[in-house]
Amino acid sequence: MTIIEEKSSINAAGGWAQMRFLPEIGDLSRIVVLGVLVVAGQILYPGFLSPENLRVVLTAVAGIGILAFGMTMVVITGEIDLSVAGVAVLSIVIGGLLLPTGSPALIIGATLLCGLGLGLVNGIFVAKLGVSSLISTLAMLGIASALANIFSAGQATYPEKIAEYMWFGRGALLGIPVPILLLAVMALACVFMTRNSTFGRKLYATGGNARAALLSGIRIDRVKIVVFAFCGLCAAITGLIESARLGYINPAAFPGLELKVLAVTVLGGAALAGGTGSVFGTLVATLIIGVVNNLLNQMGVSFYMQQVVTALVILVVVVPGMRNRRFVK
Repeated sequence: MTIIEEKSSINAAGGWAQMRFLPEIGDLSRIVVLGVLVVAGQILYPGFLSPENLRVVLTAVAGIGILAFGMTMVVITGEIDLSVAGVAVLSIVIGGLLLPTGSPALIIGATLLCGLGLGLVNGIFVAKLGVSSLISTLAMLGIASALANIFSAGQATYPEKIAEYMWFGRGALLGIPVPILLLAVMALACVFMTRNSTFGRKLYATGGNARAALLSGIRIDRVKIVVFAFCGLCAAITGLIESARLGYINPAAFPGLELKVLAVTVLGGAALAGGTGSVFGTLVATLIIGVVNNLLNQMGVSFYMQQVVTALVILVVVVPGMRNRRFVK
């Protein structure tokens, strides 16, 4: 290893240690924003913090939150996944084709395996074949969306008779809706994976300085394949939750989902350049979006104006975080 490479490794290690604390700086500002929104919501609508309304808020954002966890890991490695909407819809369509079998294990298993497999393909194209993640996942989005319509003949299917399938969207365990439980379990697992495991260290090192990570013995190709496969699995879980919650499998579902998930990921503090971001920040960002949407619905604000307000909230939270990063540099 040359002197320059040694310095790069040292800088990368120090940079990684420094970057570990950056999310905490941003997380604090996001928690403050979330607290202000909750207090404002309770003042404006005394029933805002009622268990029923909180259940509505959390159930509505559970799917997008889980998917954003997967996207956060991809973005931390310095890549991007624009195929999530196509992966989600093709996964549930593949599962829907098996509805006549009446086998929940077969239907749900096929749905999850499809998401995992498509994510794996994305990872191989990016990490092994060197195709830009922007290009490869955009192509996957088009292919998966088209195949979903071809396989389903553009027709929706209805999984109501499969109780186990519907449980993912409408079921409850100990009085807690299943989508909320899945969001909590996935959040805990992802936080542990990124903060307390060797894989988490490799994740940040890969996004922070890929060359230094490679010289340190980290197989960055494997890291990227794993995170893309995980993101595909998250997309399938989101598709499962949302199709069960709505009661039908729509081959035209999730238009623009990739942009919504990417917005939540950035709002959560992940930098598109890679190396920074946290699952906890993404969880708080998901809750911010859920609270804002709930408040706007209660105020009777139109759908399009809701998009404008949500975008403004994202700017208000993201810009201070970007200023902090410049200051640290």
